[in-house]
Amino acid sequence: MTTNAATEYRQQAREFLAKARQYLADGDLHQASEKGWGAASHMVKSVADALGESYERHEEFRRVVAVAGSRLGSRRLIVRLAHSAEILHSNYYQRTRFLDSDDIADDLGDTTDLLDLLEPLTLR
Repeated sequence: MTTNAATEYRQQAREFLAKARQYLADGDLHQASEKGWGAASHMVKSVADALGESYERHEEFRRVVAVAGSRLGSRRLIVRLAHSAEILHSNYYQRTRFLDSDDIADDLGDTTDLLDLLEPLTLR
């Protein structure tokens, strides 16, 4: 059964994704990247809550992603899409001149796909 926390995390994920796209359009690549990562992280938190899994620390992200992928029968795809979100997170540590808007747009596209695939697990 979906909990209030799962619902809140899911809604926050969608809000972060919308903000990421706006930041990308505005040329703020660091914020676009961080909001993209936040979207993925919050959707995975929603999945964790809905499935009764722990997700208290960053290092648990991959474990929950793998569990979700196995539940959906598409572990390899889910893990690959989640990796794109982690790349967005790593952009925080890059100087602006090393960021590429096309790459970030691609990673945000993968993050959108990730959210779309994971969302049904948050509605149970």
